[in-house]
Amino acid sequence: MTEKILAILFVFIKAVIGATGYAGIALLMAIESACIPLPSELIMPFAGYLVFEGKLSLSGQQQRGLSGAILAR
Repeated sequence: MTEKILAILFVFIKAVIGATGYAGIALLMAIESACIPLPSELIMPFAGYLVFEGKLSLSGQQQRGLSGAILAR
């Protein structure tokens, strides 16, 4: 049951970040910081994978993740 929920969340996160890039990271981290159950443990590793592939920069990913986390507070 838990695996299915996490799989659905991962597909959603992958689609958002894939379509919007850095803005998607900030948006998803803001949602997570607003106490909506969207775990950053799924958001940031996928963003890190895109850094590994060269599609995003490490500093850009870190800045958007931080700004999204601060934005919702």
